[in-house]
Amino acid sequence: MKDKVFPKLPDQDDFLMDLQNSNYSPLTIHNYARDLCIFAVFLNFRGVEFKDVSKKDISMYKGYLKAGEHLKDLDRIRKEFVKNAGIQAISGAKAASDDLSDDTDMGAMNTPSKAPVFEVSFLESLYNRVYGSLGIFERPMNTNARKKSGLDVNSINRMLSSVRSYLKFRVKWDLEIPLPADAVDMMKGEKRVKKVASLQDLTALIESPLEFESDERVAIRNRCMLEMLFASGMRISELINLDLENINVEGKMYIIGKGKKERSVYLTQRSLDWLNKYLSVRLKYAFTNKDTEEQPGVLDKLMADVNTERETSGDELNLEIFDKGNRKYISLVESYRQTGFLEKFDSPALFIPFSGGRYGKEDMRISTNYFQEKIAEYRRKLGIQIPTSAHSLRHGFATYLAEQGASPVALQALLGHESLNTTTKYVHASEKFAEETVRKNHPLK
Repeated sequence: MKDKVFPKLPDQDDFLMDLQNSNYSPLTIHNYARDLCIFAVFLNFRGVEFKDVSKKDISMYKGYLKAGEHLKDLDRIRKEFVKNAGIQAISGAKAASDDLSDDTDMGAMNTPSKAPVFEVSFLESLYNRVYGSLGIFERPMNTNARKKSGLDVNSINRMLSSVRSYLKFRVKWDLEIPLPADAVDMMKGEKRVKKVASLQDLTALIESPLEFESDERVAIRNRCMLEMLFASGMRISELINLDLENINVEGKMYIIGKGKKERSVYLTQRSLDWLNKYLSVRLKYAFTNKDTEEQPGVLDKLMADVNTERETSGDELNLEIFDKGNRKYISLVESYRQTGFLEKFDSPALFIPFSGGRYGKEDMRISTNYFQEKIAEYRRKLGIQIPTSAHSLRHGFATYLAEQGASPVALQALLGHESLNTTTKYVHASEKFAEETVRKNHPLK
């Protein structure tokens, strides 16, 4: 059904399968699929056949993305999907931000295909995630704001790069192209010095879940996630994809990041304290879709180790909710990994939802969109002026470590960058640090 509603480029599925067969990361393939879907939407609503795409169309596409027109077209597709499917869209608008669900169940759609079964399964899963992220299955939150929001130069250039890669693929496979890949030129970037929020603001953001969340479980989990992001410099996708088996009392984690690159990241003592506290909550949800008699008997010991009493009085959250330096629950998880008990958990994920469509399902894992929305909510409530996201914590990690004397080479390894030039973009010298450098080191004082 979705093929009748959502347009695709010719041989788009073959391009994505080629990426899969060439061992590209799932996130990279997802991004290519999303970018090409939006280009197909642009062509479809303007009545342009792919074989007729011209340089003028590419120029118009840039303006289309810059003005945010793609959001209006995506909303039109969502309405058409709802009409054809005979279902009622779920409004993303919430009566209050506190009602924001831990996760969103995007649903599933069947994709008729003549491809082998493994290709059908891969493409169906991929497009379900892509269309879900584009808001096709449900009305996105903050719809009015979205319609006024165009993409920045970097985002547009990434999408143009995807079109280039698709054209190169067609050449490689001896397929016709309407114009050469290098005819898709990039937009001129704006040379702006990116700002990172002050350490005081970032600290307030990290600590804000305890102030703004009424559900203690959510407050502890979100605080732990923010602490770990800033402590390690991880990408949000790397944090979301952490499993229980990845953690240990030493705070050194071996992860597979962007582009399937492997590296080690390190947690601070403060973030380990919050991880330990969060695990005291997480372990209570080891088995959410089984009856008590189905749960392994050793769970009795697990639950005996977990304090089930609420540590708050009234509606106020208790800020002194743990003993610093306690690693009891981290050690418990390590022992479960060694004995194989973790394999019996409903989900291997470290961070799970406590409500929403995925709660109680096997392999449940908190969604990236949910956490990004939460960070934006905390920032608004705190009145932080500088745009701040999960990625901003990664920038802040690099910036403030550099101010303390960390070498660029060390930061490159911690951030997982291939090029040192990429790392320098993450290190934002504050005005205070720049002034101190001049006054301390200038030869003619």
